Amino acid sequence: MVAGAVVLGLVLVWLFRLGGAQVPDPDPHQGHHGTPAGWRFSWPAGDPERGREVFLKYECFSCHEVRGERFPVPRDAGSIGPELSSMGSAHEVEYFVEAIVNPNAVVERGKGYEAADGSSKMPSFNDTLTVQELVDLVAYLKQLRPPPAPAGASAGHGTHATP
Repeated sequence: MVAGAVVLGLVLVWLFRLGGAQVPDPDPHQGHHGTPAGWRFSWPAGDPERGREVFLKYECFSCHEVRGERFPVPRDAGSIGPELSSMGSAHEVEYFVEAIVNPNAVVERGKGYEAADGSSKMPSFNDTLTVQELVDLVAYLKQLRPPPAPAGASAGHGTHATP
């Protein structure tokens, strides 16, 4: 259907040119539709509570620890990603978006987050994650802060809170 409309449009342009007809100039009152000066993409705020639910729905906890949360312990040592509780204050929103939408954009080498071919071990959720879920998940990740460490506690996987 769309391809047919495109072909029809191209045929009409060809016929106009063949017949000597001129394609009219755009209406000068409509102006140009370029990007406005100073425009900048602004990410929606999102809902961290719903973002936590997205984190659970997609079982992000199976690879990522979040200290202070009561999620199950990551199961497969070969697929463990970074601990996330300290990430909220360390990264801009765009970093989280890129890490989720395009996990191969930045792969920290030598930390166990890369596959044998050098790509990220993080799977793609682009075919299942909705835009609203992404917005809310990023809001959840952005507000994360590490809990105060109890005396004598070590950092990293294995420090999950227990129910």
